Amino acid sequence: MKKISLYYSPLVQGLTFYTRNPKRRMALVVGMIPWQDYVTDWVLEETHIQIQRHFNQYYFQLCLKPFLHLVNPVIYIWGYKAPSFFIEYIRDNQFDVFFLEDGFIRSGPDDDSASPPLSIVMDSQAPYFDTTQPNDLTDLLANFDFNQSGYEEKLAQELYDYYLSHRVSKYNHQHYVDIAPIYGPKDKQRILILGQVPHDDSLKYGGGEGISLLDVVNKARVENPTAQIIIKPHPMTLDDAEVIAALHKMCCLVLTQPLHLVDALDTIDHVYTITSLGGFEALIRGKKVTVLGQPFYSNWCNNIAKLNLHNDKNLAKANTASLTELFYICYYTYQLHYVEDNMSNQRASTISVLKDLK
Repeated sequence: MKKISLYYSPLVQGLTFYTRNPKRRMALVVGMIPWQDYVTDWVLEETHIQIQRHFNQYYFQLCLKPFLHLVNPVIYIWGYKAPSFFIEYIRDNQFDVFFLEDGFIRSGPDDDSASPPLSIVMDSQAPYFDTTQPNDLTDLLANFDFNQSGYEEKLAQELYDYYLSHRVSKYNHQHYVDIAPIYGPKDKQRILILGQVPHDDSLKYGGGEGISLLDVVNKARVENPTAQIIIKPHPMTLDDAEVIAALHKMCCLVLTQPLHLVDALDTIDHVYTITSLGGFEALIRGKKVTVLGQPFYSNWCNNIAKLNLHNDKNLAKANTASLTELFYICYYTYQLHYVEDNMSNQRASTISVLKDLK
């Protein structure tokens, strides 16, 4: 019965809707079962059906494929969490699709890991972490014309200043921690290395596959032989005794307690990572950043000195947008929708969410 409710009943409901309303588009949501109470507010169509993402070729060929060609729904997938043959098929046949991900502001002060995302991003080409092919974000970053695309400089500066001054990050539930007793006196250059969960899709599709945390540490040590090396590992890495022992053997300070990223970045001179969004947040805050992968922000990492010195619209050319402009594109212009405002007004949503994160 559960299989029927997750895979077959939704298609019957969809066919019934299509029969009665053949000219109205509907949404087909693949997966996202934990967020089924919120999906209505996320999709752009008035009606949607939702199926479980774990289906095989038999179900696809017998049921789902004929449904797609008859109904022509707009398809919504969380990241790449659907069978690869399905994603390949809908791309080859040019079905309308949106790839959803946690937004760049994921949680508020009172949220935990079980809370729904405070914001989501929707991309019509690929998840933003996939830099092996074009996506809406990389297209914006490459082509946005600040003189012709309705850029609002005053609004951009307001959002950016508020983001910095109110310690906003992707995750905002950690309380303030004084980093000085943890890092100790600063008498040398200070390097922060941001770890990532192994086998993460952002590594696979962002040029980071096969690169380990130890590879990042070794590169940082070679390039900064006298620096203090601090590691902020992914929580899963803390359970890997072998890796933690290796890090201690290299005289690294390993952060084992939960820390707000803004606190961790305090007094840091240089950040190393593979593809982590934390590297982007460090970049936005004016830190020097080195990435071993190819995340969407990699082209800006080599321009940080220029960005800090010339934070103005005269740099609005390929790969030289100012930090304020870069922030505006990623947090405002890109399809970033804030759930609490039901996506009704992006300007109001962006500002109100930022101002709620005090």
